[in-house]
Amino acid sequence: MISEQELRMLFKISPEKAHRMIFNQYSNYVYAIVFSKLRSCASREDIDECVSDIFAEIFIHYDPDHTGSLQGYIGTIARRTAISAFYQFSGKSKSGQMVSFDSEEIPDLPSDADIEQDYEKKALRKLLLDKIAELGEPDATIIIQKYFYHEKSEDIARLVSLTPANVRKRSERALRKLKSLLTKEDLL
Repeated sequence: MISEQELRMLFKISPEKAHRMIFNQYSNYVYAIVFSKLRSCASREDIDECVSDIFAEIFIHYDPDHTGSLQGYIGTIARRTAISAFYQFSGKSKSGQMVSFDSEEIPDLPSDADIEQDYEKKALRKLLLDKIAELGEPDATIIIQKYFYHEKSEDIARLVSLTPANVRKRSERALRKLKSLLTKEDLL
């Protein structure tokens, strides 16, 4: 997974490569948004076409000098396009029949399932864990044990062969470094 800053730099060097990277990195995200909006009123082909339209819109109008979040930009375009498509597809199809999916084609989803939000949470968790891993050892282990597993400094000290005081000090430094890494990704 390439960072948004790296994508912006790649855009200036090779827009075609940047487009490919954006599609590879965000296609599941866009599909999740479109599917959640159109699953009740559009065919699989219509959903795929909507996803294609979204990426065409992104590739035509995205400004790499824009300082906002690329994922936020893509999400906004995807939601707006999917909502427009929903109004177009909802109700009756061209033949006058309601459009439906085969039960085998689409998994049974609870009506309150928020696919888009779940995807964003998973992507954020993965990015956070990747940044924690960038801290190196033993800092990554200390952060994981302390903040994910709520272990005490004494228990972590035994695990990483340090004193509890060193664990606390390394934890403070690692948090500052992690904050810096997340700031570079425009997450803070």
